[in-house]
This record gives sequence, C-alpha cells and structure tokens, in this order.
Amino acid sequence: MRLEEGKLILSEAELAEVKKANVMASPSIAGLYLRSFLRNKNLVEDLETQPDVKFYTECVQAYRRKNFEVK
Repeated sequence: MRLEEGKLILSEAELAEVKKANVMASPSIAGLYLRSFLRNKNLVEDLETQPDVKFYTECVQAYRRKNFEVK
C-alpha cells in the first residue's frame, strides 16, 4: 500500500481491509484499524519502518474519494 500524489495504490488483499476499515465512522479510527491489521497479519515487510497512523488515515480518505488503483 502506498500513496502517490494523493492516489492510493494497493493490492487486492489490502483493498479488502481498506473496505472493512471504511465502514468506521472517522478516517482516523479507520487508519488505526488498518495499521493494527497490517502489523498483526505481517503484511508489512519491515515493522520497524511502518508508517504512522496519519499515513493510513490519508489512505482511507483517498479510498473514500475513489482515488485508488489496485495492482
């Protein structure tokens, strides 16, 4: 999962989790959910350099604007 110029680029597995997180009321809560899920499921390659919650909040906001691409 990455953001490029405000556009969210993600895999099918990540998209499924972003969809789950999207049903939460606020983007910040959804961001916390995403960060926690990715950490617990080891979908993040290097846990030490995992982005902060703000990154995941921006990912949810990009998804809500339908500004995403699945690769």
